[in-house]
Parts: sequence; C-alpha cells; structure tokens
Amino acid sequence: MKHLISSILTILLLTTGLQANASTWVDSLDAYAREKYLPANKYAWTWQNAALLHSMVKRYELGNAEEKATYLAYVERAMKKTYRRANGKTPNAVASGLGMAFLYKVTKDQKYLDKCLKIYNDYLKIRRTDEGAVSHLRLYTELWDDTVFMIGQFLLQMYEATGDRAYLEEFLTQYRLHRDKLMDTDTHLWVHGWDANDRGHCTFCSQDGWADIETRRSHEYWGRGNGWIVVTLSNALDILPETDPAREELATDLRNMLVTLTPQQDKATGHWYQLPMHPTDPDNYIESSCTAMFGFGISKALQLGILEGEQYEKAVALAYNGLRQHSLRHVSDGYLTTTNVCKGTCIGDSSYYYKRNVREGRSYAIGMFIQFGLLYEMQHGLR
Repeated sequence: MKHLISSILTILLLTTGLQANASTWVDSLDAYAREKYLPANKYAWTWQNAALLHSMVKRYELGNAEEKATYLAYVERAMKKTYRRANGKTPNAVASGLGMAFLYKVTKDQKYLDKCLKIYNDYLKIRRTDEGAVSHLRLYTELWDDTVFMIGQFLLQMYEATGDRAYLEEFLTQYRLHRDKLMDTDTHLWVHGWDANDRGHCTFCSQDGWADIETRRSHEYWGRGNGWIVVTLSNALDILPETDPAREELATDLRNMLVTLTPQQDKATGHWYQLPMHPTDPDNYIESSCTAMFGFGISKALQLGILEGEQYEKAVALAYNGLRQHSLRHVSDGYLTTTNVCKGTCIGDSSYYYKRNVREGRSYAIGMFIQFGLLYEMQHGLR
C-alpha cells in the first residue's frame, strides 16, 4: 500500500502538481538538489559534486535576474565552504575548480582568481604520458574518458573568465591526446581507458587485466564515459568563437558520436543502455545518467545546426519523456530524485559493467538531468 501511494504521488507530481515553487520536473529535481540532496553548505570537493555544480552554473547563465541571484548564491556558498581545501592534484579534484573560475568571471574578485591559479598550478604537476596527456590516476599512467570532462570544464571556464587562450589550447591539446588513445575510428565512440604501464594492475575498483595486451585499451564503450565526452564537446562548442579553427573539428566529432548512438536508443523507455552498443544483451540495463547526457548532446547539436532531421527530434523527446516516466521517483514534499543510475565505475569487461550496482540520486545524475531537461524545456517553450 505504501509503495502504491508513493507511485500515485509520483505520477501526480510529474503530470499535474509539482511543488509550489516549481513549474516542471526539472525545477522540482533542482529544488531537491539544492535544498535536500546537496545544500551548498554541505558541498565537498569531489568530481561527483562538480557535475551538479556545473548544472548550477548553467542555470545561472540561462536564468532571469531572480534565478541568477539564487544560483550565484549557491555557487558562492559552495566555494566558500571548500575554499581552503580546493586543489587540482588529480583530474577529479580539478573538476570543482569550475566553480572558482565561474565566480571570478562573474564577480572579478581576486581571491577566486588566486585559487584558480593554485588549482591550475597543481594541475600542471599531474602525472602525464610521454606525449603530455594527463593521467587519471596518481600512481599509474592511465587515460580515462572521464578526465576530459573533469579537467575540461575548469579549463573552459578559465578561458571564459580570463580571455587567455592558453587555457583553451590546453583543453584542445588534452582532448586530442585522449581522443588519439581512446576513440574508435569506426564507431567514433570512446573506450573507457588506456594503460601506459603494461603491469596488469588493478586500481581500487577496476577489473584486473582490463587492458588489451597489444593496444593497451579497454574493450567496451561505456555509456556514461561517452556521455562525459558528448557533454564536454557540447559545452566547448557553446564557448568557442564562431571563427575558431577547432570548431568544425569538435562539431564533426560530436556529430559522428551522436549518429552512432541515436539508433541504439531503446524505443520503449527512451533510454540508452549501460553499454549502449549492446542493447539486446539480456544482462544489459537502461542507464539514466548517460541518457540525460546523450539527450543533452543531441539537443545541443540540433540547436547549433550540427545535426538535423526528424529522427533526432524524436530521440530527444523520447529521452526527455522517458526520463520523466521511468527514472524519477517522488521523495517527499514534492521533491523528485533520479533512479536507474549506475554508481561510480572504473574499467573492466562487459560483465564488469553489467554487475555495477544501480542507485538513486547521485550528484552527477541529478546535474545531467537538470542540464538536459532545462535545455529541452527552453527549446520547446515549456518555460
């Protein structure tokens, strides 16, 4: 009976009511994120939270005056809470630095630039490959697709905040070096990792011996891993000047990824799968965070004229409605949280990814739901 009541409340929330100060499921989820799940005074300097912080920055950029005040206050409080501990000693640590760069861009307060320069100085000392690509790990030299998002959002914000093209060039260099090792030239999707050490080591949660003996690459195209690339390319294209020589290169990469991914969408739920290229595998499962990421990327590509066609319009609508119907759960007091979220994941074979547990909430999922939902609703006159 309790489960039935909860289900009825969720349906009512998603179709008619929503919370008093919210107009769509995006607003309800956003309110839950700021007020319950991760209030600014509880912010911790982690990659998971950085993905949610990024959505707060986007809400500021797209908001009216009142909304800008709300989201600026959130970012300011979160960065004040973590100011002393802020660092860039690993790619995952660099990620939250986007908040400091954003605050410098908006306020021009020197203390934020000072912290950004400290983070960047830390970043320059991170382990690298012989070619200069930043390692995801401290003790071993490994390239992960996750890294492109974690360092990319900070570098892009620094370029916007300072106008110094050196940050943009560093982003482009890292993107290309990672692409050289991780992108498959047939599908244009990215494998999860590449290992330079040839030691067969296992690191905290990866499967031992995940790297191919000859190529040193992992074998699977993980959903959220490719989502990090799709979102980063989408954001970079928003920032790059129209005449920038790198623009067509990044647009082509995004287009090629989305052309491969769109046919793999599950038509019944609007979701993509944990391993998107194996949609019929009985051990596979729908995964909501990558669905939000791919939906965001297709929406942005349509907006920028990178993609066109009814199949992409339908895919975006299917993803938006699919997330609403299958991957949101009523929590309490009109709040929503995310479901069908693969927990934090390292590298392995297909069975490894299929066995990763599914969770509710998760900062990175909430953040990506908000970014995709917000963009979709603005494009379709829903706000």
